[in-house]
Amino acid sequence: MRIAAIIAAHDEADHIAPVLEGLKPFGLHRVLVVDDGSSDGTGAVARAAGAEVLRLEPGKGGGKGQAMRAGIAHLKSDAFDFYLFLDADGQHDPADFQRFLDHLMVRPDADFLIGSRFLDRAKIPAKRWRTNALGTWTLGRIAGVTWEDSQSGFRLIRKKVLDRLDLRATGFAIEMEIAMKAADWKLRWAHIPIQAIYRPGPHRSHFRGVMDTWLIAWESLKC
Repeated sequence: MRIAAIIAAHDEADHIAPVLEGLKPFGLHRVLVVDDGSSDGTGAVARAAGAEVLRLEPGKGGGKGQAMRAGIAHLKSDAFDFYLFLDADGQHDPADFQRFLDHLMVRPDADFLIGSRFLDRAKIPAKRWRTNALGTWTLGRIAGVTWEDSQSGFRLIRKKVLDRLDLRATGFAIEMEIAMKAADWKLRWAHIPIQAIYRPGPHRSHFRGVMDTWLIAWESLKC
């Protein structure tokens, strides 16, 4: 089974190396970091850690969605079985990827595996989790699919599924757009328990609270 990872990153020089190091034991087919206009040397750090790097220059990027779409387009012509998506900010433990593989050993027909922080939700800031839970439930009802953590950035998606989706979102709405459009197909979904990592002290996030939540909902309803 060949798996290609896409990691969208913007100014994550302090976090990207441990994320990439954590993926090395899995022997992935390819590991691509999409450097979305970083000014802190994220791309150089990623390249030094052994990843392929696709650089979107400032003004040519535009957010997580555009970075992920650029990564998908970059890898699409290659032959492999699954896309792996993992956030670059260290809020997911790459070691949890073993749980995805363990599930596939039992259910090799799974198409769309989403890392779920549901059991670890006490570690997530309450406001962030409430917003996520409301959106997950509402949009799941519309799509006719039961999701636990629709905004999780840790996902494994069968290549033949993702390649047939017409994706347009540019920001954080990309994850919900993928799930909503994939829900139109009869897929085998799986929720994989993962850790929620939120370190003590101020947390820097590119997520813009109410603004991005509204955009996620709006883009999802257009799917």
